[in-house]
Amino acid sequence: MMYCDFRFEINEQGLLFNDKPDPDETHMVRISNTTFEPGDKFTLELDEFGRMFFRKDGPLQLNLEL
Repeated sequence: MMYCDFRFEINEQGLLFNDKPDPDETHMVRISNTTFEPGDKFTLELDEFGRMFFRKDGPLQLNLEL
């Protein structure tokens, strides 16, 4: 997937996509075009070229104490 001309900001609080729906929402990165959902958690990693990669954290498995 490649998006051109989208804007984002990275600061100490996180990553923010700054696109606005202008002229409509097809001109911005939309969560509906991904497998992500609000509330998903990610871990920041670096790939073999030193590029930032946000790896989606897997589902948590709880231990049941019997």
